[in-house]
Amino acid sequence: MMMSPEETLADLLAHLVLTATGQDDQGNDVFRGHSQRAGNGRIFGGLVFAQAMRAGQATVENREVHSAHSYFLRPGDPKKPIDYKVERIRDGRSFTTRRIVALQEDRPIFNLSMSFQAHEEGPARQIDAEIPPEPAGEEYEDGIIRAMAQKGIELRHEQLGVGPIQILVEEGLDMCEGGGRAPELRAWFRARGPLPDDSALHAAILAYTSDQTVVVAAQHPMDWGIMDEGTQSASLDHAIWFHDDFRIDDWLYAVHDSPVLKHSRALGRVLFYARDGRLVASAVQEGLMRRHV
Repeated sequence: MMMSPEETLADLLAHLVLTATGQDDQGNDVFRGHSQRAGNGRIFGGLVFAQAMRAGQATVENREVHSAHSYFLRPGDPKKPIDYKVERIRDGRSFTTRRIVALQEDRPIFNLSMSFQAHEEGPARQIDAEIPPEPAGEEYEDGIIRAMAQKGIELRHEQLGVGPIQILVEEGLDMCEGGGRAPELRAWFRARGPLPDDSALHAAILAYTSDQTVVVAAQHPMDWGIMDEGTQSASLDHAIWFHDDFRIDDWLYAVHDSPVLKHSRALGRVLFYARDGRLVASAVQEGLMRRHV
């Protein structure tokens, strides 16, 4: 049975609660998580990113994450548990560093480095964006259904369901239509229900959902799409920086671009703005975008 929007968010929140299993022989903290249901047989990379962040956050007090840098090493098996080993690299006066490795059956599938900072005031500036007065755009799921139809596959809304984060894509989500668009994309993001007052949780959920769109714009100028037959795609690495306070259960406006696609690797960038105009986070990802023709 398809979950309601509220149930999909509750399911994500449940999967972001990890079980502390003690320490390994090297004294690293170990946590265990599990995958959401995965129709393609692989764990969603954004979930592993978010769970790894939650594991690192569990070992730090009174400091907020300001950056997280990751590498996707192997596809994850959604039927198997994921163990997160957290190495306490450094606890400094201003900054704290953690290294997290996600493993399945002792094989690394994902690496993450996180840095945390004690609150500090200082000079401030940003690049502004023109933010529309009201959220609008094509629902992300509608774009997926339309792309499947272009491939000759009928996928109904009740089969696909909805994700825990509502995404509205300006000018539509083009996944099978290349050519005619600049390597840019603008979209709105918001959780499908209220969330606790936990800034660390909001940061992890933004990392989770940023993995869905960050490199899509890379294929806009091409004469093929990311979901076309003959296109192989996967996340290679992903970094995110947090600049200011935000809530993912309020709308964030995301300005994407892709400066380069070469050697089967696409670079995607995104700036996240709160509705009041503050630049609150940035993300960059390099993704595999290989053509078999």
